[in-house]
Amino acid sequence: MRYFTIVVVCLSFISCKSGEKKDASNAPNGDNFSGEMQSMAQDVKRLLPYLYDREAFHDPKNSETIHQSLKQFSQVAKHIKPEAGKKFLGDDLLLEYSLNSLTADLNRALQSFEMGQVEYSRSVAKASLNYCFQCHSVTQVGSSAQWDVDKLQSLNLAPLEKADLLVATRKYDKALSYMESLLSSPDFLKNYAFDFESLLRRYLALIIRVENAPKRALVELNKILDRGDTPHYIAEQADGWRQSLKAWGKEKKQPIKTSKALFTEVEKRFKKAEGIQHYEKDHAGDVEYLRATADLHEGLKILKSPADEAHALYLLGRAYEVLDELGSWNLHETYYEACIDKDPKDAMAKRCYSRLEASLYMGYSGSSGTHLPAEERDRLKRLKEKIQ
Repeated sequence: MRYFTIVVVCLSFISCKSGEKKDASNAPNGDNFSGEMQSMAQDVKRLLPYLYDREAFHDPKNSETIHQSLKQFSQVAKHIKPEAGKKFLGDDLLLEYSLNSLTADLNRALQSFEMGQVEYSRSVAKASLNYCFQCHSVTQVGSSAQWDVDKLQSLNLAPLEKADLLVATRKYDKALSYMESLLSSPDFLKNYAFDFESLLRRYLALIIRVENAPKRALVELNKILDRGDTPHYIAEQADGWRQSLKAWGKEKKQPIKTSKALFTEVEKRFKKAEGIQHYEKDHAGDVEYLRATADLHEGLKILKSPADEAHALYLLGRAYEVLDELGSWNLHETYYEACIDKDPKDAMAKRCYSRLEASLYMGYSGSSGTHLPAEERDRLKRLKEKIQ
């Protein structure tokens, strides 16, 4: 199973006023989309106390409530039209990819629950909530969920889970303050060493792509690094982040209004990242790649030609190859495939195919050799025929 470890689409993705009535139409418009997302937020609210409490999830007296909540959540997710989100994200696959993955996981959780595989159902449903951070850390558009997370303090949340839940419900100020309190605490590093880097990179993603606040990020990084107990490999990466943040804080960036300006800016980011990195997927360049993806997600709204859209999808694929551990597992492969489908006969499609092929073979390689599954071989064959 392929889960995003951070993120994705389940709560209040698009702005919706409290008490707003849901559009009864099936048309994929922004208002209807807003109502559907808020409906999902209510489904999540009902499920949360059970997902984070194993005993409550297994208690037979809660079985009907959990079953109906899973069923409703699954149905709402299935009927949301990704096309409506184009009003906010442009021709971006992120929403569609996240919704498809969320729907598949929720269906699996529901079926497992009905078959009596209760713990597996809980695990899958809980993991599916991770589909919120990715989309919610791409754009500021949208309101917070219409319920107070503070009332859920009784949940048995790990620090990383609480941070993700705050982001998923768009409580950005609280999320950043909470992350900063953890990252500045020697006890967190001591007791949650494995989660420290993950939280630090989540923090960067949020403050760069949503808050657009390089000076604040730099201050927090300096606090952490100057403490002296940061692991050496993280400190090395963070030196690259500090370098990028310092330069960003001095910039006077202008809005990107043309495809030429977009690609010039993104290629500049890539070049800076490569200059900081010690090897191809070194995370020292994360700030530059995060800024590049922010520009590209926003820039997809202004692109008109298939060739330009394919170019943007290719660049998103390249960036997410490096950022994969930031909750984007295999998203780069999806963008490469979309690049091919967008303009199969263009030279860009061949570049996307080469990157996709290399990624798949690398992903299925191990000490015993490369074992590419039949469905992936068929996928490559189908795509290769398209570009020839």
